[in-house]
Amino acid sequence: MGNIARVVVLGGSGLIGGRTVSRLRELGLDVVSASRRNGVNTLTGEGLEAAFAGADVVLDTSDVHSFDEETLQHFFATSGQNVARAERGAGIKHHVTLSIVGVDRVHGNPYYAAKTLQEAAAKDSGVPYTIARSTQFYEFFPTIAGGFSKGSVVALPAALLQPVSADDVAAALTQVVLGAPKDGPWFIGGPERATLATWIRRVFEVTSDRRTVEVDPKATWFGAPLDEDSIVPQAANYVGTTSFAEWATTPHAKQALLGDRYEAAVSTMDRRTAV
Repeated sequence: MGNIARVVVLGGSGLIGGRTVSRLRELGLDVVSASRRNGVNTLTGEGLEAAFAGADVVLDTSDVHSFDEETLQHFFATSGQNVARAERGAGIKHHVTLSIVGVDRVHGNPYYAAKTLQEAAAKDSGVPYTIARSTQFYEFFPTIAGGFSKGSVVALPAALLQPVSADDVAAALTQVVLGAPKDGPWFIGGPERATLATWIRRVFEVTSDRRTVEVDPKATWFGAPLDEDSIVPQAANYVGTTSFAEWATTPHAKQALLGDRYEAAVSTMDRRTAV
């Protein structure tokens, strides 16, 4: 840590970026939280040079909310190249990209394909790097369930998942930032491995969701065929400690899982308390 004067976190106001910024600052590091909110745009390159001045490490957690293949590829390829160019100019000592477990093994998923372009930009940049590939976050369960819902049935691929909490991912990334570049992938996973169907059934138990969960051998992972172990790490370098059962009891988890229903429940509870 003594060799690190400043860390820049791209996407520093997001789910993972924000948590990692907080952890790094708690350790006494000078951290720049960079996002479009404060004038740093990886897609256009705006603000990168100023943000990287005097920095030693750049952590890229930036993302784009789209399912359009062209939009995804344009964002991750262009942003990756802009970041690499600015890092070379600033003399960055370590670049860290947050990526996904299975991105190199799953073919046909537009998001995964676009992330490989971002990874390639880091590998080809000439800057020492680490590709931190994480499994799916607990926070993504509603999106997963929604993506495979047809009416009252959720039909999922017959594949394993080893999900992890966003807080544990931030802890893992903090460790990566403080360490030496790996010049290759580094894997993050959760404490338990089970089938996708098992996980979504657990979520529905917590949220009292009445949808039925089934396994569909023909189902793809948002366009990509899966083997049983396609999206779990062969061996995780960092295993999160927060179980789903522990995570699910927190206010953050309830808000992530229930969405608008959580806000309505809190509002009702506040009115009852006021009375």
